[in-house]
Amino acid sequence: MAKKTKEQDIFEMFVGQEGPKRKLNYLYSLWQGGGTFKNLIFIAAKGCGKTAFATQLGESMVGHDRGREFVVETCSGYKNMEQFMNAVIMPKVHGKRVTVLLDECHLLPQDVQTALLTMLAPNKDKRNTFAWSEYEIEIDFRNQTFLFATTEPHKVITPLKDRLTEVTLQPYSDKHLAQILTNTLEGLKFDTEVLVEISTSLRGNPRQAVMMAEDVYNHCVAHKTKKFDRKHWNVLRKNLDILPLGLTHVEAKALVEMREAKDMSLTTLASRLDMTATAVRSGIEIYLLKKRLMEVRTAGRSLTAKGIQYLENHASEIAQ
Repeated sequence: MAKKTKEQDIFEMFVGQEGPKRKLNYLYSLWQGGGTFKNLIFIAAKGCGKTAFATQLGESMVGHDRGREFVVETCSGYKNMEQFMNAVIMPKVHGKRVTVLLDECHLLPQDVQTALLTMLAPNKDKRNTFAWSEYEIEIDFRNQTFLFATTEPHKVITPLKDRLTEVTLQPYSDKHLAQILTNTLEGLKFDTEVLVEISTSLRGNPRQAVMMAEDVYNHCVAHKTKKFDRKHWNVLRKNLDILPLGLTHVEAKALVEMREAKDMSLTTLASRLDMTATAVRSGIEIYLLKKRLMEVRTAGRSLTAKGIQYLENHASEIAQ
């Protein structure tokens, strides 16, 4: 019996994300077979790989189609339609065979997003014409592919999102973060318990896993060791001021304040932290709620049993 051919995986270097990888590999295989590539929007939290996935896809398309270019644009620099057309569409898209990545696309001005509705409207001809100045700009889906990436999809107008195929990256587990660490640090041995503890301090963020790998590597080189054990981890986390679960000291202080008063109001907590209520709600509470260290009820904010246990177990570290 003939062996089944292994399916192509242009994302095999990435850990996890099996669903998004399967979807993207399938779309890529259809395009290789002569189809058009869908215009995509990558959605993920900061540091979770949306730009890396989109870049890998764009570069793979160039590798298969040698006449194609790959262009990456960060959208924060465009204030109006004229800037976007003169900097991106006219010189880099018009008349070209190209894949364009528009990173942080939620920052695109409203008039640019509206213009993209016309450019990217799906139809049986797989092409659209957009009038700009004295030009008739043709967007041909056989030649031009748009990739969007954002951390804030709610700021992209709904009709534009409806024209795009969504690729939402899944949250990274501690297991996946540990795998990123070990893959990045080939040849280095970790104590199992230490590796687990490190992974829980990375806040679910693969970018932080890569940055932590650099810290561990530099520590091991300086100490001339190829094994990262409890002793080395204690030295590193003390000197880099890493709290358990990756909490910041402000987040830890919020837990301490909530321990002292049950059902604390947002205004009171903000005043105790010398922050605005908006900053506490959007910058401090999100991770504490995610880790189930606190809860928000009608009466106010309180620690959970897990939050109380965290303070009891790590009081000395928080106090340093």
